[in-house]
Amino acid sequence: MTTNPDIQRNLSQPGQVVTYLALEQLVYSFEGVLKRFGIPIQSGSELEKACLSVQEVMHKNQNPNICDPQEDIRHEFREVLGIWVFLRQIVRLKDHACFPQFAPHLALLNKGAVVQNTRTPLCEEATNKIFELLFALALLDLSNEVVLDHPSEAKGDNPDVLATIDGQCWGFACKTIYGSSGKTFYDNLKKGVEQIEAAPNAQVGAVVISLRNVIPHDECWPILNYDEYRTGAQPKFAAYSRPEEFVRERIVETIKQKHDQVVTEIGLPNIMKLFAGKKSLPGYLAYCPTCTGRYTVQGPVPRSINMLGVGEFGNVQAHQGIIEKINAALLECSQ
Repeated sequence: MTTNPDIQRNLSQPGQVVTYLALEQLVYSFEGVLKRFGIPIQSGSELEKACLSVQEVMHKNQNPNICDPQEDIRHEFREVLGIWVFLRQIVRLKDHACFPQFAPHLALLNKGAVVQNTRTPLCEEATNKIFELLFALALLDLSNEVVLDHPSEAKGDNPDVLATIDGQCWGFACKTIYGSSGKTFYDNLKKGVEQIEAAPNAQVGAVVISLRNVIPHDECWPILNYDEYRTGAQPKFAAYSRPEEFVRERIVETIKQKHDQVVTEIGLPNIMKLFAGKKSLPGYLAYCPTCTGRYTVQGPVPRSINMLGVGEFGNVQAHQGIIEKINAALLECSQ
C-alpha cells in the first residue's frame, strides 16, 4: 500500500481514463450511438450534468494549478469512473446483435442517475432501469441471446433480463436496495423470485441486488490521515497494489452483515420457503460497484471496481461456473 495526496494528477491507467482527450472522444462516440437511435442528450438532464462534470474533473486533472490540495476528490472520481464504465460499455458493445433492443433503456439515461457506484437517497424508477441496462450490457459478453424487458411496456411474463448462457435460459430480476431493514431486503428478494417464476422461458434464475446504497464506499477508498485532514491537513488517499483484493474483503463483510440481518429479522425457514420449488437460486447475486486507489509505477490512480458477490441462503454451487463468468464480465466493465 502507498499514499499520495496528488492522486488527482495521475488518472492514467491502461483501459481506464487515459487522457482528457480520450475521455472527450469517448463522450463524442457515446453521443453518436445515441443519435443512431434518435436519442439526444437533453439540456439540463442528469446525463448532460454527468458528462459535463466528468469533463470538468478531467480539465482539473490536466491543469493541476487549479486543483485544491485539500479537496476530497473521491466523490468526483467515483463519478468520473462511474460514467466511464457506462459510456465505454455502450460504445464497445454498440454493434452487438442484441444492442438495438436496449434503445428504450438508453433513452432513460436522460432521466435517471447514470453513475451506479455512489449512494442515491431516493428511489427513482429510471435509475433502477439504468441498473438493468448496465447488467444486461455485461451479459452481452456472455450471450448472443439477451432480452431486456421494456422499461415501460413490460407484459409481466419476463424478469428484467433473459440471457441464454451455455445453452440454458437464465432469468435475472434486478433490484436496488434503498431501505436499511432486513424486511426491505427480503421484500425485494421476494419480488424478484416471483418475477423469475412468472417467466415461462426462464429455466433458472437469480435475483441481482445492487448494494450501491449499502457498500461503505469511503472504507473501500479511505483517507489514511482522516483525523488530520479534518483539522486542515492535505488528505492522503490510500492506493493498493492489489485493489480488488482489498475491496473484496469489505464486500464480503458487507454481504455477510446483510445476510445475518435478513436471517435475524425474517428467519431462515421463512427465507428457504420462498425458494422452495422455485427456479431462482436460493440466494442472490450482489452487484457491488465502488472505487478505490491503485498503486502503479507512475504513481497512484483511481480504480473502478465492479464486483459480483453471492449471498447464499442455500446451496448454489451447481451454478458457480456461470456466476464466475458473470463476475468476470462485470470486472471487464472496470478494465
